[in-house]
This record gives sequence, C-alpha cells and structure tokens, in this order.
Amino acid sequence: MDLYLDERETQLLMGLLERDLEELRREIHHTDTRSFKADLKADEALMEGMLWKLKTPMAMGI
Repeated sequence: MDLYLDERETQLLMGLLERDLEELRREIHHTDTRSFKADLKADEALMEGMLWKLKTPMAMGI
C-alpha cells in the first residue's frame, strides 16, 4: 500500500505517533502481565518503524 502525505500531514502524523509512543512507553513500564507487555512492545516497535519511515524521506530532502 502506498500512502502519499503532504508535509503538513506528515508532521501531524509524526507528532501523533511521538505522543502516543510516550504514552505507550509509560504503559509498558507500569504493566506487570508478561503477555500484555510483549504485545505493547510489539506495538512500540511498529510505531517506531512507522516514525522512521516518515522521517527518512525528510532527512534525505525528499
């Protein structure tokens, strides 16, 4: 799937992901259940990957 976002949309999405990552990391820290923590960490990795994909074209000047 290809998704094309303009600069403003990209900035907004990155901000939302960064904010939600902060909340997710707090949730991971306060979670005692191993299986739930593993699920949260998997979500964290996905979100970090999405952020990397969004930031990479900007770093390359695209």
